[in-house]
Amino acid sequence: MAKKITLTPKDCLYIEDLVNASMLIYKKTKLEIEQLQDEDLKTYLENICTDLKDQATTLTEMMGGAK
Repeated sequence: MAKKITLTPKDCLYIEDLVNASMLIYKKTKLEIEQLQDEDLKTYLENICTDLKDQATTLTEMMGGAK
């Protein structure tokens, strides 16, 4: 069973800021990927985008489960 965590309102605002910043970087990177010619660089940046999205999802779920 998952351990319950307690987040203060300040913690939630901080996490929300992190999620928003991560998603902004994600969106900007996705736009730049479309312009790239180098397939290795595209793959590298796609992996970064996947990580950013996964982290944002995890943080959002954590906030939803916090009491």
